[in-house]
Formats: sequence, structure tokens, C-alpha cells
Amino acid sequence: MPSEHVTVRSVELSYTLTQQDWLDGFVAHRRRIRRPWLVPVLIVAALVGLVRSNGFRAMSATDVAVHATVGLTAVGLGLLMFRLLIGARWMYRWQVGRLMRGNPWLSEPIRATVDDTGLRLTSASRSETAAWSQYLRYIETDQSFVLRASARLGAAVLVLPKRGLVTGDPAPLRELLETHCHQSA
Repeated sequence: MPSEHVTVRSVELSYTLTQQDWLDGFVAHRRRIRRPWLVPVLIVAALVGLVRSNGFRAMSATDVAVHATVGLTAVGLGLLMFRLLIGARWMYRWQVGRLMRGNPWLSEPIRATVDDTGLRLTSASRSETAAWSQYLRYIETDQSFVLRASARLGAAVLVLPKRGLVTGDPAPLRELLETHCHQSA
């Protein structure tokens, strides 16, 4: 009886993570997080605040329209400020700087092997193995592949810089990720 030969695809990476790598991962991860419920909640909160503070019953229709317009404008400006502050790269740079200073081992040279069984990462002070079930999603950027434990904000993130690919070709790694993870749109 002929034996079936199972080919194990394997991709090797060798790299040292930089602040720019982590920044790329943070930005990619946060960019994909959607909060469709946030706008209606803030609009309702603003309108409830207006009703409670001014008592629409005692105002004319024109006053109600003016107050509602001012309230919605305030909510819109608040959302814009929220987006500029939370979505700003300077915030990510600050977070990445703190992350790197607090965890000096993140700056050690890393040797990674990615295959059909999972990921193996080795550095001077750490050795980790992760099954594919730990990273359910990935995002591809121009500089890296960002693996995510989930689509949630606090999810674990693993950055695999493309410059670390031993062969230089991202296609085999992309193929493994497409097989074992869901690509985030």
C-alpha cells in the first residue's frame, strides 16, 4: 500500500522588532475595529441631556430645533475630537514607546518558524509556541503581517515584519495565513 507523503509548508523569518514594526501593527489592528453602535448612543445621550436640562415642553419649536442642532453639532465635534485623539498616530507612538521600554526583550533578535502546525518564536530570553487557534485573524500591511487573537480592541497582536522573511517572498506566508486565519477586511 503506497504511503501518502504529507508536505509541511514552512516559512522562516529572522528579524528584530522595531518601534516602527509595532506601530504598524497597532495602527493596522485599531483601524479594523468598528464601533457602529457608538454614534447612535452618543446622539441619544446628547438629546436626553438636552431634554433633561432644558425641558423641551417649555420651549417653542424654533428653540427646540436650535437646541437639537447645537446638541447634534456638539456630538459631531466630540466624535471628531475622539477620532483625532484616539486614532492619532502620536497616541500609538506613545503606546509603542512605553511597550518597548517596559519589555526590553521585545527588541531582541527573533527567529520565527511558521508552518501548518502553528508558530514558533525564539529569542535569546524567550521561546514560544502558538497554535493557529491563538491567532484567528490577520491583516496584511505594506510592511508586515499582523496576527490578531480576535477582532476585539484588547486582543493579542503578533507582528511578523515582511523584511524578516528569509526567502524575501511573502507569498508562502500569505498562503499559510489564508489557510489558517481569517483575513480582516
